[in-house]
Amino acid sequence: MQRRSAIKLIAAGLLADRLEAVNGHLIQLSSAPESYNLQFFTPVQDQTIAALAETIIPADGHSPGARQAKVSLFIDLMVANSAPAAKETWTHGLAAFDTEAHHLYGSEFARLTADQQRAVMTIAARNEQNPSTPLEHFFATLKLMTLNGYYTSPTGIHTDLQYKGNTALPNYYGCTHPEHSAT
Repeated sequence: MQRRSAIKLIAAGLLADRLEAVNGHLIQLSSAPESYNLQFFTPVQDQTIAALAETIIPADGHSPGARQAKVSLFIDLMVANSAPAAKETWTHGLAAFDTEAHHLYGSEFARLTADQQRAVMTIAARNEQNPSTPLEHFFATLKLMTLNGYYTSPTGIHTDLQYKGNTALPNYYGCTHPEHSAT
């Protein structure tokens, strides 16, 4: 066996073990999130992420929000298994939100009222299409990870999207809109 082939096989084995571990944690998050232990963020950072995610996807009359879906735990798992640059992005991004919250209201983001949190989030999102500050840059990362975490959770999939699973249709009736009917 050539050296390169051996290295590729070793790397593939290590990657497979890593993926298996991440999958195990994902299953734990969906089935028993209360038993999940934070892997990267501190409990205070987790509270901040939970508050940020809830500001992006709040609970409403249709479905629970990001906090109940345990999006912060999903983010912790993803960041814990990311490259050092991603970890740094999250650490600095959370600090940027707390800095802005302190500047405006004299407290950390997680301790603000819901209205105050929305005000800080509005500032972070104001240049979403063309971010210029560290806070604005981090907002895009935060929003994408929040959406990914929510819509891959049982809450997002089953409660919000009301996905029932794959089912066989006994008949297919086609589109019933008059403007789409065949003439």
